[in-house]
Amino acid sequence: MRTILEWLKPGARVKRYIVMQIVSIAVLIFCIVTLRGVYDLNQKMLIAYIILITLSIFGIIFSFVLAQKNILFVSLKNISRKNKNIKVRKLLYADPKLKKGPKIVVIGGGSGLPNLLKGLKEFTSNITAVVNVSEDDTTLTSALSNTDYLTPGDIRKCIASLSTSEAELNKLLTYKENENGQSIGNTIINCLANMSGSFAKGIEKIPEVFKMQGNIYPVTTENLVLCAGLENGEVVVGKQNIIEIVRETKSAIKQIFLKEGSIKPHPEVIEAIKSANVIVLGPGALYTSVASNLLIEEVSKAIIKSRAKKIFIANIMNQPGQTDGYTLAKYINEIERYIGKHVLDYAIANNGKITEEMIKDFNQEGSFPVKIDLENISNRAICVVKEDLILTAKDAIIHDPDRLAEIIVKVSKSNTVGDLNIVKIKKKHMRKEKFLKHSGSSSKTEKVTKEIKNSNVKKISTSTPKKGTGKEEKAHAKAQATIDKIKKAVRKGRNIHVQIQKRNW
Repeated sequence: MRTILEWLKPGARVKRYIVMQIVSIAVLIFCIVTLRGVYDLNQKMLIAYIILITLSIFGIIFSFVLAQKNILFVSLKNISRKNKNIKVRKLLYADPKLKKGPKIVVIGGGSGLPNLLKGLKEFTSNITAVVNVSEDDTTLTSALSNTDYLTPGDIRKCIASLSTSEAELNKLLTYKENENGQSIGNTIINCLANMSGSFAKGIEKIPEVFKMQGNIYPVTTENLVLCAGLENGEVVVGKQNIIEIVRETKSAIKQIFLKEGSIKPHPEVIEAIKSANVIVLGPGALYTSVASNLLIEEVSKAIIKSRAKKIFIANIMNQPGQTDGYTLAKYINEIERYIGKHVLDYAIANNGKITEEMIKDFNQEGSFPVKIDLENISNRAICVVKEDLILTAKDAIIHDPDRLAEIIVKVSKSNTVGDLNIVKIKKKHMRKEKFLKHSGSSSKTEKVTKEIKNSNVKKISTSTPKKGTGKEEKAHAKAQATIDKIKKAVRKGRNIHVQIQKRNW
């Protein structure tokens, strides 16, 4: 019975033509039968019969051709996927279902973004991947010159993830004729850019060329150079330099900024954000892949104004050097530094167990799992979704893309996760915070704080962050002053002295 009901679901664009064909045949039979019993036809009746017979014959041919066309289209699509075991009803309903899926914008980069796209493409074809593009390996000297360029590496990875022939295309795009040469994927992207006249127009043709289930856009087509100020007072210029130097010096990142203060985003990125049902930040390297996209002012403003649900996906493992010791609360703190408070609605984190054997077997030495510390997620109304998301890959512990995508799609369809209604929680929490801010009475403040802490919403924490010691505050202030000074100099293009060890890049 269930199988029969599945066949009756709308969306396959076959049943309508079958019904049309049945009706057309019935009309044609009716005309033939009635004509055999009519011996005296006037002009009006003759014209009516001619019209009915013509329409019924046309309907039979039209419905048959279109029904066969749709069946042939999905069949050929399935042949290209080399999947011989798929059921016919699933084959017919797959594409219409994906087209009706939620509009999801994913912002990130690195290996985390392509992995998530693999899972999302099974639920919707309305995917927009916003990829971080920057000068990947630049020293301070070259950063202050005009030799910056866009690197299409992350875009290449996303093409393979969104393609219907993922495995084969991934091998092709990553293939290199020699060790020092460019990959085929980068060459194709550069060729498309040259043929189209610009990098932006070349990227727009990628979904059509590779038959992708979604779109990929660089966050900007301008030359973007990422800079980072470290806790030890050093300023590092260039994405790859930041990753390497932070790992070696073990000095935490205090702030990231762009060499050029005003960078314009790709117009399609802003349009996608405006029309999105869900905006996903991460997973990926916190500073170099995720937060760096938020440094573009128009992108941040568009996310804040959007009525879409905003989801942050925390990494499973901390990145050595860049996020050593970071907890879920610290990740959220850093994201909100660059996008603003009360913007995020959900945070998805892994609560699956990671053993020491797994860390050793998958070459994760020096990296530790991200701890979920709900008690430190203060002054926020964020619904934390905890799930076992662990999936092991070659030399890596990654998110399970199917499970992660399933959670995101479920969140997109409902405001409720478990017993939590995020909309009600957010409004209530913001009212209380506003009252605390404007209340001059300490007794009232204590009363409201106690009320919040005793709330039955277990997944929302409202504790006040601890202040650092006097020495720590002075060190932070000194480092910030140095960063502000150098930031201005970097943007003006001055030859400044920065405490960075000389390295052969």
